[in-house]
Amino acid sequence: MSANPQVTFQTDFFKPLPGEEEQTNPGCYGKALAQWLAERLKERGVAVEGVIPEDFGWVVMVSRKPFMLWLGCGNTDGSTTEWNVFPVAELSTIQRLFKRVDPAPGIETLRAHLAELVPSIPGATNVTWE
Repeated sequence: MSANPQVTFQTDFFKPLPGEEEQTNPGCYGKALAQWLAERLKERGVAVEGVIPEDFGWVVMVSRKPFMLWLGCGNTDGSTTEWNVFPVAELSTIQRLFKRVDPAPGIETLRAHLAELVPSIPGATNVTWE
């Protein structure tokens, strides 16, 4: 598995929400997926700071310190039934230069949560980890 694994799956459980595209880009959805993941993470004791729109879809912000750690959530190529989720650790330029912070444990923790949560998504099929 790569340093930033991505999981792709199909389900019609998550529907585009009214006005969602106005916060992202046309054809970009994932708010319902992001909200669902945020709730499941909270149930597992993970502190979630919020669900935030981005150009590509939605972000489940897990933490901002010592670096930003989040899950990216979105649909695939304008589909409303194919979804992808990927964990991201965003380090500052200083952190990248001096390598004083190791994001690997944070990414691995989110990947492990995803590995346990994805099978519980209603109707999820064709689950692929990249």
